[in-house]
Amino acid sequence: MNQYGQPYLAHLMSSQDLITTPAAKRAGFVAAVLEKSKLADEFIRDARTLRTKASAAHSPEILLDIEDIQAGLLTAAGVSDKAANYLGTSDRREILLEYVKTVLEPAGDKFVEELVYRFLLTRGDTLGGKVRNLVGVWAQRQFSNYIISEFRVAGRELRWLGTKRVGWQQIDELTDPDQVRAFAWKTGYMSRVLAYNVGIPLIKTDEEMANDAPVEGNISSRGGKNVDLCLLQTTEDAYIAKSQRSRTIKETNFYIALGELKGGIDPAGADEHWKTASAHLSRIRRSFALYGAAPALFFIGNAVEASMAGEIWGMLERGELANAANMTDDKQAISLVSWLCKL
Repeated sequence: MNQYGQPYLAHLMSSQDLITTPAAKRAGFVAAVLEKSKLADEFIRDARTLRTKASAAHSPEILLDIEDIQAGLLTAAGVSDKAANYLGTSDRREILLEYVKTVLEPAGDKFVEELVYRFLLTRGDTLGGKVRNLVGVWAQRQFSNYIISEFRVAGRELRWLGTKRVGWQQIDELTDPDQVRAFAWKTGYMSRVLAYNVGIPLIKTDEEMANDAPVEGNISSRGGKNVDLCLLQTTEDAYIAKSQRSRTIKETNFYIALGELKGGIDPAGADEHWKTASAHLSRIRRSFALYGAAPALFFIGNAVEASMAGEIWGMLERGELANAANMTDDKQAISLVSWLCKL
């Protein structure tokens, strides 16, 4: 058993407690649908604007002369925003001429409807990408809210660092949890920083792991594997100063806990996400062991199926994980966050 004891026993009795309940799955799917609907709103507004302006044209070729819908025409033609940046004026014109001739003209007097349908089809790919990113954002937001509540209820001071990393702010100044990139607090007299998505040079690649030896050469040249949650023993000033932060993430003694956070609620992808998380946690454990270090490792996620619950429980009992929780269960999430904030 590792040096952190068995904190998971405060909220777990067996692997069965980790499994996401049907009610939690339903609630998660409802929340996901509402979030996706919000993301889709902007594309619907754009489509309505395009339809209104395009309706002024009496024939498809006239669309080419309406200056303020050219970007919308390119989107309808299947050109992504990224691809459009690589096209010159003549390239764009050639694409649109062909698009009008082969797609819009055959649609007859329904060319505006055809234009809007195809615009939304292309925008659907963009929406899909945003939805995939939403899973990670959503999970981080949930975790941040648990952190914030922990400190507010306890009356402890908590500060946060935003996306621009320009300075630490009081928690009362936070209006959007999605902007948080790190939290800072004190445990007794010790300074703590909990950071999201940190690239850790100490974590070796699979090829390096095969050699089963510490990384040779200049470790500063390695970007390292990203870790979802990193609890560090460091001050606010040291973390925000680039040179000191660079030193912090390269020395094992600064790491207190490292965790994987999985926000997806769909059971179909749960096992695959766990395999990725489990492999990463194993890589972290082995990498730090080569330096004689053993930070506490933990896992928290929304979709936990029976098979992965058994694996997680086994890792907890063997001491390979210090803690784990199902984030759809308030008791479990609050217990894990409370443990983390007191380390």
